[in-house]
Amino acid sequence: MDNTQTITLPPCSLGKIHRHYVPKFLGKLPQLVPVRRFAAALKRHDWNRNPHIYQLRYSRKQRISVRSERRETFDALAMAMIAYADYNPESDALFEVMCSVEKLAELCGQLYRYDSGRKSYDPILHALRDWEQANLIIVDRDFDIEAKQYKAMRIWIRPEFFHGLGFSKQELREVVASFNRWMEKKGLKESYQKRYAQHVLRLARANVASLDDKHKLRNLLDKLKTLVIGKDEALKQEKKHLAKALKEKKALAKSLEAPESPEHTAWRRFEAWKVTQPLAAVMAFEREMKALYPSIQGQAIYLYYINHLPDS
Repeated sequence: MDNTQTITLPPCSLGKIHRHYVPKFLGKLPQLVPVRRFAAALKRHDWNRNPHIYQLRYSRKQRISVRSERRETFDALAMAMIAYADYNPESDALFEVMCSVEKLAELCGQLYRYDSGRKSYDPILHALRDWEQANLIIVDRDFDIEAKQYKAMRIWIRPEFFHGLGFSKQELREVVASFNRWMEKKGLKESYQKRYAQHVLRLARANVASLDDKHKLRNLLDKLKTLVIGKDEALKQEKKHLAKALKEKKALAKSLEAPESPEHTAWRRFEAWKVTQPLAAVMAFEREMKALYPSIQGQAIYLYYINHLPDS
């Protein structure tokens, strides 16, 4: 979240400064199906037709059309949040943006540094405020009494954000379910769980807003997660589907294995007999077999062993 680099973007026109740079997404999108689908929808999206933004501006008695400067910020910020969102349904909450607001500003080319060292990214803060009031995101804030300043925010994307991009409730559920199946198929579930655990640990160590004692917010996040992934029955069906797929995969792998050789079968039968006999009896039997078949080497000897076993 730190180690920001100086970003060179074309400066905006002089005069009253609404923003220092033209917004542009400068990050790299992860090669994940949810990210690709949401990013493709965002590129076709018209913020003037977004029902949640429309309702917000109507309630504020603002003009309905969004200024082009704000739409550019919306586009860059939405792409950054999609790139850094957590799509793992086994995390505590769904769609958490796993980076700081400062990092989002950097990704959008909106992180400005004054000569004094102070950092500014007001266009990003204004966009987040709009989206929060339009019920597109959830923002958790805390005030540090000792430091007399606000702690770093935590952000979650609400399902309404994706509904505004054109994804129905069922389509959004299928996107998350398919991502879960992909993690299972690639054996990445444990890796993503570890990644989330490291994220939570990092938050605990940093001066970030905490969910401790915020039962109302926790309940809201749980409710939104359930709305997306479904109730317990849907989860059971998903786990059943994964278990069946894993079983079929193992069966296929076993069917492709080479058939067991007669020598190996004979060895397994001899080993099973050995564990039922006294050590002296086994040693006497092996001396007798070596005397009878001195020229037989390797596992082929077990083909002769089983012909002389006492119970054969």
